[in-house]
Amino acid sequence: MEFTAQDVKQLRESTGAGFADCRTALTDAKSFDDAVKLLEEKGQKRAEKVKGAGREMTQGVIVSYIHHGNNLGVLLELNCSTDFVARNDDFKQLAKDIAVQVAGMNPEFISFDQIPADVLETARKEIAEEPEVKKRPAKVRDTVIEGKLKKQFGSRVLLEQPWLKDETRTIGQLLDDMIRKTGENITVRRYTRFVLGGE
Repeated sequence: MEFTAQDVKQLRESTGAGFADCRTALTDAKSFDDAVKLLEEKGQKRAEKVKGAGREMTQGVIVSYIHHGNNLGVLLELNCSTDFVARNDDFKQLAKDIAVQVAGMNPEFISFDQIPADVLETARKEIAEEPEVKKRPAKVRDTVIEGKLKKQFGSRVLLEQPWLKDETRTIGQLLDDMIRKTGENITVRRYTRFVLGGE
């Protein structure tokens, strides 16, 4: 695809990717939308690699959010590997956005890994007994069960919840975007949600 410097600039602004990556994507793609998809795929692979690197995450921020009326509040810790990223305004905004999400959606778990194994196993067995699932061929049945499990628990898992500001994206995708942008792993370490008069 032929492109101009303005196209590169626009692609950088919409994806947050580097100049060279944007030029390569525009060269390889058939359209601007294809270039965006190429960069997203490349960025996702990079994010997965960074997540698996196992670097220690001892930096970050603790943010608070107090809802209007002062009857609901959240304390949240968002971690990264370097204080350089922790001081970044986009990183701080992400922490605030996630705290608002916790206040509004009250997730029980940060990720699927935190759901107790016995709870998941019980739900798995119940789903496996559903007539609709039993009709499926054996080779795809496990995939169907896992999909239904994700759907069933999705609203209770922070990283699977649709973002309150843009329901086309999940909190997990927001984290992945920041991981791609900063080049280091970012994780929600913990949070506490306080409700006036609650336990």
